[in-house]
Amino acid sequence: MGLLKILGFETKSATPVERETVTGSDTFITYMREMALPFVANANFVRLFETVPEVFWPIDFLSCRAAGAKYLLKKSSDDSVVWDNKEVNAILTKPNAVFSWYQTVYLHFAYKLCTGNAFIRAAADRDVVRSSLWKWCKDYWALPADRIHIEYQSHGTVPIFGVCDVEDIIKCYWLEGGFGRALDIDPREVMHDREANLDFTTQDYLMGKSRLWSVLKAISNIIAVYEARNVIYVKRGGLGWLVSAAKDDMGSRPLTSDEKKDILDQIQLNYGLSNSKYPYGVSDAPLSFIRTNLSISELEPFEETLADAIAIAGAFGIPSVLVPRKDQATYSNQATAEKGVYTSVIIPMVQRFCTDFTHFLGLDDDGYYIDADFSDVDCLQSGKKEEQEVHKAISDRCKVEFESGIITLNDWRAQQGYERVELPEYDKLVSEMTPDEIAKIKNFTNPKNNEDEREVSDAALQDEGE
Repeated sequence: MGLLKILGFETKSATPVERETVTGSDTFITYMREMALPFVANANFVRLFETVPEVFWPIDFLSCRAAGAKYLLKKSSDDSVVWDNKEVNAILTKPNAVFSWYQTVYLHFAYKLCTGNAFIRAAADRDVVRSSLWKWCKDYWALPADRIHIEYQSHGTVPIFGVCDVEDIIKCYWLEGGFGRALDIDPREVMHDREANLDFTTQDYLMGKSRLWSVLKAISNIIAVYEARNVIYVKRGGLGWLVSAAKDDMGSRPLTSDEKKDILDQIQLNYGLSNSKYPYGVSDAPLSFIRTNLSISELEPFEETLADAIAIAGAFGIPSVLVPRKDQATYSNQATAEKGVYTSVIIPMVQRFCTDFTHFLGLDDDGYYIDADFSDVDCLQSGKKEEQEVHKAISDRCKVEFESGIITLNDWRAQQGYERVELPEYDKLVSEMTPDEIAKIKNFTNPKNNEDEREVSDAALQDEGE
């Protein structure tokens, strides 16, 4: 069995790859050489994620930050947080028997960014009920996206662009196991999150297309660089030639066969890098050395690797300043760039996931939704003074809107992140309140009046005492 097949690669060229039989350290070199070929580099993006640092880094960068958000259940009516829903809280803590919520979400985004597809399966014991899935299904799994296939309905024409449900198009999703088909999954039990696919020429149109397709040449270049560096470090290549420096009356004199043999025997026997050999040599014949190889610095592979790494990171919306490099950028630049990645890439990506997962669970039918909170992220934190100013500005605006009869007190509280109050007057507009309720509310919304009243009362008590 070939090395590529063992490692999960399938070469898809018309002609087989020609390679010499190798053993030991050369095995990895052959593997990397074959990886550098474009038709091999695109065969298994998951394997590239596992073995090429420049592919792993941007995917891991986005996935761990997306999974690290604080996921909360909220009410659609007033955006208040629901803390006491045991069913949803259990899902957002440990959605299955093996993986935590963080691990499940990380796998979801890693698979999506790597392969273009991500699948979450609700392990249902009975027919899926869309409007109440969250109430009775407790096990949710991130499926291995590179092993999932779609089986379409075989009867008649698949109504791909017609009025239909998902089960009218897809018969099932099936999971490829070690020995073939391992599991058939009802399409109603699967949340399929996919990247865009503009290719309608094959049946893979409903499968997302990985962003790594757009940077295959950069990936192949990186693998070639790793191969070249490995050859230089391990085998050193041909370093150069020892030539005769001897001269006679006729000019330069070449080495005789016996002199060549004697020099090579001495090098092989006495000189080298091990402790038992000398780091320098002594020759009876006058010699000079002509160098034929290039050093690592002369080949400049690090500049090539960095350029390709920046191209790969750019495919995921990550700016070049964040790409790990020898000449690190300043901390302020990195913090600003990371904040930009959060606002333009991570947060929108997570919000789309929350919307899809909310609908998948059927929470929207019951007036709930899942939201992600990134307030603990350092680069998104505002200074205390700025945060207080924003909080006060929101409060002042809500006060004006409340007094104008636009919002209720619970609307006001929701906009400032507070829980709702279960009192009748808190759900009324000013125009709907009684005079007593308005007077009661004024004591809370106009604290200056309370201070004035306390000053008057203190003055009155002082007069009575005198």
